Amino acid sequence: MITVSPLEAIAWGITDPPASEDHAEVDRWAWFAGLYADRRWGLVSAIPTLPYSYTDQVAVACRLTGLGRATLTMWRRVAGLVETGIVNASSNGERLAWSAIADTVTDAYDHISGRQFSGTEAVLGVFAAVHSSCSARGAARFVATALAEWEALIDPYVRRTA
Repeated sequence: MITVSPLEAIAWGITDPPASEDHAEVDRWAWFAGLYADRRWGLVSAIPTLPYSYTDQVAVACRLTGLGRATLTMWRRVAGLVETGIVNASSNGERLAWSAIADTVTDAYDHISGRQFSGTEAVLGVFAAVHSSCSARGAARFVATALAEWEALIDPYVRRTA
């Protein structure tokens, strides 16, 4: 029997990625906010050179999108942060992180315009950024924690507010 990691299972389509279209928008966008900016388990915990001031703005835009209160103008500002982040990136992991955020910007444009979005590219981009920046063990821990946070978010017995 072949064993695959959670990341490989998502990438190969064996399992659904977290925050897929089958779930409530508010939950999906709240998880994306945490995926980027949560100091304990988000991308900034794995790549501490990402500026909190930028990732916090991404998180606010994500949360407001889930609540139906984000605007295209807000996401254009995030796109500007992505441009600055990519230009100033000091590592491949940072560049991959900003690319993942760019994928989320595209997803937000789609969502605000009434189109479906998967979020898969952003999730895989974040995981790739972490794999590029951390040890194999650290990256595996990050992926496992991010997936556990998603499960906790959608589990009605441990539901928290975003």
